Amino acid sequence: MRYTKLILVIVLLVQCIAANKSIAQAPLPPALEWHGKSENLIYPKNNTWITPSELSNFTTTPSYNETMDWLSKLCSTSVFLHVVTIGRSPEGRAIKMIVASTEKSILASDLKKSTKPLLLVQAGIHAGEIDGKDAGMMLVRDIALGKKKELIDKVNFLFIPILNVDAHERNSAYHRPNQRGPESMGWRTNSQNLNLNRDYTKLDTKELRAVIAVINEYSPLLYMDIHVTDGADYQYDITFGAQYPGYSPAISSWLLKKYTPYLNQKLQAEDHIPGPLMNAYNGSDFKDGNIFYSGGPRFSNEYADLRHLGALLVENHSLKPYKQRVLGTYVLLENTLRLLAENGNALRDSSRKDAALRNSSIPLSWTLPNTSTEENSKHKNDSSTLLTVETKKHHSTITNSDYVEFTGKKTSTTCAQYAMNSGENYVKRPKAYWIPAACEEVIERLKLHGIKYELLTETKEVNVDMYRISEYTFGNDEKKVLPFEGRMQVIAKTKTEKQKRIFPQGSAYVSTDQPLGDLAIVLLEPGSKDSFFSWGFFHSIFQRTEYIESYVMEPYAKKMLEESPELQKEFELKLKEDAAFAKDPYAILTWFYSKTKYYDTNYLLYPVGREL
Repeated sequence: MRYTKLILVIVLLVQCIAANKSIAQAPLPPALEWHGKSENLIYPKNNTWITPSELSNFTTTPSYNETMDWLSKLCSTSVFLHVVTIGRSPEGRAIKMIVASTEKSILASDLKKSTKPLLLVQAGIHAGEIDGKDAGMMLVRDIALGKKKELIDKVNFLFIPILNVDAHERNSAYHRPNQRGPESMGWRTNSQNLNLNRDYTKLDTKELRAVIAVINEYSPLLYMDIHVTDGADYQYDITFGAQYPGYSPAISSWLLKKYTPYLNQKLQAEDHIPGPLMNAYNGSDFKDGNIFYSGGPRFSNEYADLRHLGALLVENHSLKPYKQRVLGTYVLLENTLRLLAENGNALRDSSRKDAALRNSSIPLSWTLPNTSTEENSKHKNDSSTLLTVETKKHHSTITNSDYVEFTGKKTSTTCAQYAMNSGENYVKRPKAYWIPAACEEVIERLKLHGIKYELLTETKEVNVDMYRISEYTFGNDEKKVLPFEGRMQVIAKTKTEKQKRIFPQGSAYVSTDQPLGDLAIVLLEPGSKDSFFSWGFFHSIFQRTEYIESYVMEPYAKKMLEESPELQKEFELKLKEDAAFAKDPYAILTWFYSKTKYYDTNYLLYPVGREL
């Protein structure tokens, strides 16, 4: 009887576990069966150096402590692997980086001077998308134990296994409902609820500051950011994209013509299905085309493009099993090292060529080409065949609208390919920018980016162009004024004024004749959506701090009209064209006040000067 009860309890526990798993795994489209040669990379269960993820047959991923303990133990067995701390998270966790190198010195200054190409790979910028961590652990193990030491004979390798360390520990089986494994995964945003992959320009987070410091100190030749994408279903298990001809056309050409076909061939040889970055033009399926978005330098790959650093955005497909995704990432990493060993000098030449560019004007953003012209119509009609999954449309009784079902049946779709690679909002390249000493936070952010500047040792008067804000809107939502990424953004229209401006001691002179000159322009031009102005570093200019009472302004306004017929005409026209103004006594007297020498000349004046 006792054993019967025990068996019953066990059965009930198994049923509960199964029920919980079914709840944790949200309904997903049918999985596409996969087996590949890359499965030979997996260590047998009895091997001392099997990774925690391999040991679980890729159903789980190790915790932060388990990961760091395993890597530290691995590095202690090899003279070629080293663990360094590059920063600390808001919750105090160390952000670790593995340095894999055969160089005598692994100091950043020495690796920066090395003739070997340097690859920087980061995983877990979004901690729920952690494929890169487990793939990288397998790869550095194989390098350390000698099987693949040759991978670092001609290349230096930096690997950040978990960037978003706090979010990695906020793990649950109920995160990322549209992702197949691991069973429990981390969170998207950091412990401050900030998205690290929106922070590349403003640098509000400790995690991103650590990464940019690595880029500045080590000067990698190629930078890889590993994600897991969601959205539509398709056959590709690993997709990746290079920056399109933008701020770094030579680098882009190397990535598109050399890197992409090489890696596609290597991945296919291991039975993976590589493809381009996939974003349905219509938001649901690929019948209307695939689009390559440009979201701006707040994102890793576009930030790298702006600073003339080769970069790859890797997006594994969330609907593929975790094992398949991790193994595909391993193959990508291994063969990226192999290609850099063979062809890294060509990429270095491309990087130098782009870094030497000093275009007379540069775009502040990128958009789709104007398809009304004949030349761009050809681009629009460029089509390719994508490996997709069959879709069916159904009508929802819940939302009373149509939705797409992915059936799990393999198919192909020939569709247009769109790319946001046409520059817009061009600005003339200034000789330099002048930043007042009072804007110390902005000057400090320029330093974090690695942008060179000179601090004035004495006050200086300079002829500059200044921007006056003429119209502005707060918030990133057209209907609601809402903060975004912890900041209240602002969009503004400006007018240019020529001024003789005094910049005090401690002000910064930022020349655009430097490798990061284009980055400085995009950060300091208020018309850029990723400028310091747009991110809210200059909100104080929207506040008036001096006023004038009506008993003073009323007689003054009468005197002004009597002495200036031109002002009389301007006032009458303003009354005629602006009905709200005509009914607002305060607005009328403020208008007159703004025409006097008493008015604050710095009100709505962007304080950064442009020297042409």
